[in-house]
Amino acid sequence: MKTLSVLLSAAAVSVLFLACEEKKPQVMEKPTPATSNFETTRLGTAVDAYISTPSAEQAASVDQAFAELDGEIAELDQRVASVSGEERAEAKAKADSLRAYRDKERMRYTEAQARAKAQALKEETKNLGDKVEDTARKAGEGVKDATEAVKDGVENAVDTVKKKLP
Repeated sequence: MKTLSVLLSAAAVSVLFLACEEKKPQVMEKPTPATSNFETTRLGTAVDAYISTPSAEQAASVDQAFAELDGEIAELDQRVASVSGEERAEAKAKADSLRAYRDKERMRYTEAQARAKAQALKEETKNLGDKVEDTARKAGEGVKDATEAVKDGVENAVDTVKKKLP
């Protein structure tokens, strides 16, 4: 009986947790790169794809796009170190611009990962709540069946005693 009350309480808490009103999440705005190139376009597209359908495959694509953009930044840093004058200033400005864009996309991607994990946790909690509810229902049915069996046994015993009495 104690188990049944624990299961019913757990089911009630799960249902209450899921029934709470959910606030509409604030979505981080997609950044616009000051310097647009193949790498920035690919990264933005990869992050958008991950946001729409988070998966390990999409995450790998985003990681690859970050690596390619980091490679472009490293090439620009190398140029900054090896040249001077206006060419150096241009390379530095472009590298700084790409870093700023990369950092904003990293925040957007991290936010998307957190949302995906929260959604997965919510689904797991819902599934757990359903399992607890099913277990509680089965336990209740078992108690009901046991009660019926005891009732039938008592009725049979009473009938037997009545037959033996004068």
